[in-house]
Amino acid sequence: MPANRLYYHLKPYLPWRFRMALRRIMARRKRKAYQDVWPINEAAGRPPASWPGWPDGKRFAFVLTHDVESQKGLDRCLPLSELDASLGFRSSFNFIPEGDYIVPPFLRERLIKNGFEVGVHDLKHDGFLYRSRKNFKNHAQQINKYLKEWDAKGFRSGFMHHNLEWYEDLDILYDASTFDTDPFEPQPDGVDTIFPFWVPGTNGSGYVELPYTLIQDFSLFVVLKENTIDIWKKKLDWIVSKGGMALLIVHPDYTNFSNSGLTADEFPVKLYEDFIRYVRETYAGLYWNVLPREAAELVRSRKLSLSSDHTEFKPLTPYVRPTEQSRPDLVTPSIDLTSSRRNGSKPSIWIDLDNTPHVVFFEPIIDELRARGFPLTITARDAFQVCELADQKKIPYKKIGRHYGKNRFLKVAGVLYRAMQLAPVALREKPVLSLSHGARSQIVISNFLQIPTLLFADYEFAEYPPLMRPTWEMAPSVIPDEALCCDRHHIKKYPGIKEDVYAWKFKPDAVLLRNLGLDESNLIITARPPATEAHYHNPESEGLFTSFMEMACRNPNTRIVLLPRNKQQGEFIRSRWPQWFVQNKTIIPGGALDGLNLIWHSDLLVSGGGTMNREAATLGVPVYSIFRGSIGAVDRHLQQSGRLILVETPEDVAGKIRLEKRVRKPVAETTSRRSLDHIVNTIEELVEKISAKNQRG
Repeated sequence: MPANRLYYHLKPYLPWRFRMALRRIMARRKRKAYQDVWPINEAAGRPPASWPGWPDGKRFAFVLTHDVESQKGLDRCLPLSELDASLGFRSSFNFIPEGDYIVPPFLRERLIKNGFEVGVHDLKHDGFLYRSRKNFKNHAQQINKYLKEWDAKGFRSGFMHHNLEWYEDLDILYDASTFDTDPFEPQPDGVDTIFPFWVPGTNGSGYVELPYTLIQDFSLFVVLKENTIDIWKKKLDWIVSKGGMALLIVHPDYTNFSNSGLTADEFPVKLYEDFIRYVRETYAGLYWNVLPREAAELVRSRKLSLSSDHTEFKPLTPYVRPTEQSRPDLVTPSIDLTSSRRNGSKPSIWIDLDNTPHVVFFEPIIDELRARGFPLTITARDAFQVCELADQKKIPYKKIGRHYGKNRFLKVAGVLYRAMQLAPVALREKPVLSLSHGARSQIVISNFLQIPTLLFADYEFAEYPPLMRPTWEMAPSVIPDEALCCDRHHIKKYPGIKEDVYAWKFKPDAVLLRNLGLDESNLIITARPPATEAHYHNPESEGLFTSFMEMACRNPNTRIVLLPRNKQQGEFIRSRWPQWFVQNKTIIPGGALDGLNLIWHSDLLVSGGGTMNREAATLGVPVYSIFRGSIGAVDRHLQQSGRLILVETPEDVAGKIRLEKRVRKPVAETTSRRSLDHIVNTIEELVEKISAKNQRG
């Protein structure tokens, strides 16, 4: 569970509302994806072989459990037990032995005296109990100490993590860390049954597994934000029809006993009360309300296994819907990611394509690394036109993650979520070096897994918090060392600018003009709006863009190719300024195209900053930047050398931008592969350095 381990390392530093927003995003997607097996998985309704039914002819078992996670929950234990008792129910309370609160002996004694049960809930509830077999074995000794001290027979893990083979280390009658079906849990592999069952161990030992079969209160009311008990009732009615066990987890921490002051992580206790009233009134005389230890003792006496021969427990496997094979954002990647498989001669390098310009930047680097015999792992984010362009370039990749819009909160959540999605890739492929041009998710997971990273940067004002700092940073030589995020010992430089790395390969193709309905006699302008969703966006750029488009559309000789940053921006511009598109004066291409080819056939480029500006400068095309953020060293260098003109005021639009045909120069006059060779040589040197260090141990 590498992604989960990353999350639990980050959890103490993430605000609760941030974590909850992330969980809700994931839950909405999973609820839709797993709608055919949640909340009801029909396959779970089949009882174990030779199932004799419940005692006294009862139709179903009803088991109530309460996990206590904080001091607030501890303070609410007695009121919750009194509510259960007032309606004729008994329940179990599971306490964390070494958590954020101390369990007073008198509370355990009072609960037991009143007919309730006490169980052990994890050890520290920090998400790290299952970090390794050795770690679990060591902690099992402490857990067993508390089981004996509390006279407890049952155990339940924090976050419902589980490994049924490891529980032989615990002195337990039963475990309750699994469920029949629950895609919202960090480890979502269910046992596919609503019945308790025996898990045989070695030398005749074993224990009983009690899966919960009703969604947890926190998931239902806080994560999914349901405000009724309809899902509980629907699932319960189905369990009753199958004669199974309805086992519920309700946390006193999240039950609000007052009529006011409901916090974001709470729900009214009346919802829980209404549900157990529903059970009592609808199924009076039909249910066996039993403590977990009593249900476990029954199963132990019968030793009913899930397997057909009652002797072998079958290991759990995650449920994956067939339709998800076309939805890589919903499943953990598990297919080969590369076009060049390991040949054992050189270590693997991981390249992550996070934004559209990264595809053309890394294309020649990929080709050269392959030519030198390096196996490559390539991942790509489903954002902007990254995957479409990679397909055009015939770059093999694994699609992982997507774009989360301009909301800063969701952008951060998206970075962390994608880092978790990338974790299985990094662990499986074991690269010695991660390369990116600003892929923050890759840097996060690489730092966590201690994989060295090389970040290519060409804009020194990009922000990289400590968690996202690379091992090395490589930038154009015109950017001063002190402007970069790494210290000078971890900075690498290359001659020229980023666009020099790939521009030398470019070959003009006039077919593009015909495909766009353009003619070389037209005064062709390529226009790129400002990146309105970027964290560095300045609204002044939008005013300059509008002023330019109005001026260009008034010129009878111009044809404008508009390249929106995304589909939403294109639709907005069309609806806001429909006059620009009359008689195809302005066109928006239908899909990804060769940006260099378009720039080459343009007479000028006007853009809200970024890669296209520098590509135009590299090819000798007049370029005007309407970017109004902090101007980087590369753009200052291009401005000072006369290869880029900054448009900074509305007056500059008419005063600086010249609408005229240009004289084209051969590509060979303005480009070379010097930058590429320097970069690939540096990568090879770093890989050799890392490999030598790894061999020394």
